[in-house]
Amino acid sequence: MRTIRTCALWCLFPLIWMATAPAAAAPPAPPSQPTSGPGGSNYLHAGMTTRGPYWAAGHEGQDRYKYYLYEPAGPVPQSAPVVLFLHGWNAIEPRAYGAWIEHLVRKGHTVVWAQYQDSMLTLPFLFAGDAMAAWRDALSRLDTEPGHVRPSRDYKGGYNTAVMGHSAGGYLSLILAALSAKPENGVPRPYVVVAVEPGGLGAIPKADFSKIDDSTYIVLVVGTNDDVACKSTALFLWNEIRKVRDANKDFLLVRSDSHGSPPLFADHYFPATVGFLGDATHLNALDFFATFKLSVAALNCAFKRQDCPYAVGHGRPEQVDMGSWSDGRPVAPMVWAEDPNTLDTACEDPPPYGCGYAPASSP
Repeated sequence: MRTIRTCALWCLFPLIWMATAPAAAAPPAPPSQPTSGPGGSNYLHAGMTTRGPYWAAGHEGQDRYKYYLYEPAGPVPQSAPVVLFLHGWNAIEPRAYGAWIEHLVRKGHTVVWAQYQDSMLTLPFLFAGDAMAAWRDALSRLDTEPGHVRPSRDYKGGYNTAVMGHSAGGYLSLILAALSAKPENGVPRPYVVVAVEPGGLGAIPKADFSKIDDSTYIVLVVGTNDDVACKSTALFLWNEIRKVRDANKDFLLVRSDSHGSPPLFADHYFPATVGFLGDATHLNALDFFATFKLSVAALNCAFKRQDCPYAVGHGRPEQVDMGSWSDGRPVAPMVWAEDPNTLDTACEDPPPYGCGYAPASSP
């Protein structure tokens, strides 16, 4: 009887230990949106007003010339800088970048989302002209039609504008900045250009990038696991904008980090936020600390003389910081590339005439 009783106790010991042992620790969570700063939730406006679709004059119903307007609300400002937002190749639904757009708007800017292609069949040499037609029409509408937030103006009376984009739209952002130097194109010179994971060289005709105003603030961003464009398009652009002041431009690498769950993966699609700020399942630190922070900081630097260290800080801590996992470990910071031509990435540049092909730079 004693043997049976002893065996019963030993047999129960594993069950008792399992019941009292501490549960396995949950993996650390990624950082949430900060409460302040250019990437933070300290918004100037409680909401935004969406208007459209509109089409450039003379092109009604032709989706290559379609655009939407996103204007600050709650309160409605009298005027605001205007950002032209250019989507990636065939990413022709504004919702794909909804949270990024909303962040820009609620931080005090009007956003024009221009659809420069109606499908995959739109020829790339048409992209820039389509985008400029929509841009001209949008600025005129904002400036003259009742009920809109007016474009703010600089001391010379010109519009305060910026151009931002992702993938093919990132490359087009610099193309439009260059084309703005020609008065016959009728588009204003942008004070800010932010190109995230630009691609399209070898497919979209390039421009004379030496014509970009040397005081323009330019931020080029690549992702370490971007297997679509990688870095060759961005490198080509960097080497083409030598005339832009060193103090006004930066080249940054966003890195992946799998320390916690869900992991942070800096692939080609991380800038696509899919929805709006309330749709938090699609947002993470790559949005808050990279695209959100860098784009708003560049705007604030140009138009308010604020947050310049975040935008063009040449690797300062506040610029490259990506927050911390819930266990206190810092997320892998961005890498500022003093010489982007020596930058190493996990991705490989695409083959010639792919999305990221880089022809020889201009002398």
